[in-house]
Amino acid sequence: MAEDKTILDDKKVVEPQKIDRLGAHEDWTFEDANGYKWKYSFQFPGLKKAYEMIDNATMANGQIAKSILFDEYLQNVVVSEKLTSVDDLTDRPGIDDLFNAIDSFLGGLL
Repeated sequence: MAEDKTILDDKKVVEPQKIDRLGAHEDWTFEDANGYKWKYSFQFPGLKKAYEMIDNATMANGQIAKSILFDEYLQNVVVSEKLTSVDDLTDRPGIDDLFNAIDSFLGGLL
């Protein structure tokens, strides 16, 4: 890890940026047409796991299999309830919005 400090203009000390990824979490809500609020909590799973999820969902042609990636997201990022598969969401609205919210959450931390 870089421990060096850079001095600019003999006045300001610039230190390396530190990112607290492991402490990252987000609460996200989808409101359906009836006004019911579906609440989800996201937790960052760690760098290695985040990249493993992408690796696991990458097909031989280099494209991402969204169904596999979504299952990975549900198992490793959504911590508000036990969801293990897209099939667990069959009777819920806002599934694409949920996927995009998780994807944005992780993308902001990688």
